[in-house]
Amino acid sequence: MSQRVLLSNPPSTTASPYSGGRVSGCTGLAHVAGYLRRAADCEIAVVDSPLEGLDFERTLERIEDFRPDVIGFSAYTEQIKDAARVAKLVRDRLPGVVTVIGGVHVTALPRETLVEFPEFDLAVYGEGEVTFAELCPALDAGTDLGGIDGLVYREAGQVRSTNPRARLLDLDALPLPAWDLLPRASHYFVQTIRGCPLACKFCMNPNGKAVRARSVENVLAELEWIIAAWEPAAIHFGDEIFTIDLDRAKAILQAMVDRGVHDRIEWTCQTHVRFVDEELFALMGRSNAAFVALGVETGDEAILKRVGKGTTVDMILNARRLARKHGVPIQSLMIFGHPHETARSIWNTIKLAARLDAEEPVFGVMTPYPGTEVAALAARGEAGYRLLSVDWDDYKKHVGGVLQFANLPAWSIGALQLAAYVCVFVWNLRFADVARLAWKYRADGLAVLAQMARSVFGRRGRQRPAPARVSGVRREAIAEASAAWRDWQVSELGRARKNGARLTARPPADRPA
Repeated sequence: MSQRVLLSNPPSTTASPYSGGRVSGCTGLAHVAGYLRRAADCEIAVVDSPLEGLDFERTLERIEDFRPDVIGFSAYTEQIKDAARVAKLVRDRLPGVVTVIGGVHVTALPRETLVEFPEFDLAVYGEGEVTFAELCPALDAGTDLGGIDGLVYREAGQVRSTNPRARLLDLDALPLPAWDLLPRASHYFVQTIRGCPLACKFCMNPNGKAVRARSVENVLAELEWIIAAWEPAAIHFGDEIFTIDLDRAKAILQAMVDRGVHDRIEWTCQTHVRFVDEELFALMGRSNAAFVALGVETGDEAILKRVGKGTTVDMILNARRLARKHGVPIQSLMIFGHPHETARSIWNTIKLAARLDAEEPVFGVMTPYPGTEVAALAARGEAGYRLLSVDWDDYKKHVGGVLQFANLPAWSIGALQLAAYVCVFVWNLRFADVARLAWKYRADGLAVLAQMARSVFGRRGRQRPAPARVSGVRREAIAEASAAWRDWQVSELGRARKNGARLTARPPADRPA
């Protein structure tokens, strides 16, 4: 009997409207499943609970029906407790199932995650395709796990870790994601690049600094397969910076126009104002861009320099001008709570947002995700930060409550966040958009108001010592994790340069029927 492997995106008790919910499937699981079915002899199933609208009990029923030998979970920081909850339920009802955790959170805190959550037997950190595909046969055969890179596991009562997994340099050698194993979605995330060369203090950069790109033909093959098979409403290019290689981005968009893809689908992406020009925006308009998200982050020139964006306010305004000229709607992505943030610098951000008048402005609150420089600063009590949260469920960037800011009253971040939306829409006479956005993101809005109330009236409003441990993890471990991750990024960047990460390559290795 072949090994049975189930991949799970757990239900979320902390989901934000920004997280996609039932709109799109879990890209990471689709990539792992696609590689696994090519590399290993096993039967594979995927249960994407947010996409399918499954609660914990219905998720467990689906898992019980499949009766896996191995179950692999993927989780962001705010999902990690939900994944552990499902893992515990599975262990209670299906003794003997091996539970494996992967994803961004465990990549930042590999050993600490296994220590904190005994519900997981093993952890896959870093890029998971090859590691998981090597792990499953080893578990089936009962062979030693010590030679599998990118793994954390339990042995003789100890948590042990193997060497980090070297990053994949030739992405065209991978099979296409196994979208056929997931239910039909209205939106699909297509990852055309892994990696970002920038060093923003608030970003963990889970794909590393070495930019590795799929070829234009490889990307178009996935787009055309998705459109033909599932006829979705939209495609989102899930790259950190879709236009990091301007010529390649233009080639993808031109190919979409030449092949008529733009007539069948609209698309979105996220990019950076340093990596755009007028020709690009013209192509974006012709190829049916629904919107382009620009990582603006702040409207304060001093903070732009401090956080490593490499941009200026003039560059941001010029990108907006070009987008408007060619009819490309934008999202402006901004964060309140940068290192040494003040009320004045936040108002500079709000004023810039009003000048940009993005079709959809987005104002998040700084969240010290493990692996980021901000997390290390917060753990050490530097840059005006005090780490408050003792619960990973609080790590939601659109609500806040994880950090206390030395230069700002506890209640003010939420108030400024709400004021920012009102200012943008009222200043630009977009009164109908106030109501539309308030309804669309009503859950987050209520959460922000509740956070403000707790800051003013509740226990969170009182000064108290910062916790020695955050959700069971030592503060020192958070700072150490950021340093270790940074060192690994530098090492992998050097290896990629030495071996020549490819920006163009072959057609797809294979394509599911």
